[in-house]
Amino acid sequence: MKIINPKNAPQYERDHIRSYLLVAESTVGSKHITATMVEMKPGGIQKPHLHNTEQCYMILEGHGIMDIDDEKAEVEAGDTVFIPSNSVHGLINNGPVILKYISAGSPVFGGSRERELWPINRPTNE
Repeated sequence: MKIINPKNAPQYERDHIRSYLLVAESTVGSKHITATMVEMKPGGIQKPHLHNTEQCYMILEGHGIMDIDDEKAEVEAGDTVFIPSNSVHGLINNGPVILKYISAGSPVFGGSRERELWPINRPTNE
């Protein structure tokens, strides 16, 4: 059994976003799915990007504006957003609190692509 916790997961922080790489080839040997937990501070922006992995974002806390292929919608805790493969997508936290979501995607990004997308730093035990 493989269990990973954000406290000891590979992570990066940029543009007021902290992303924890939970289920992935490089963390648990996943061959078919990648899952991350993301925390966006107020004003955080996930810049528009695309990839061949289809994803879903499950919004756990907060609210923001989701943009998929130039279609914008307000999202909030409880919403799940489907992002088709190769769709340009991004997210803005326009609220006063942290926006937290889980992202799950398939096919996996793979170890080399994970290192490219997540300039990973392992947390230190403080």
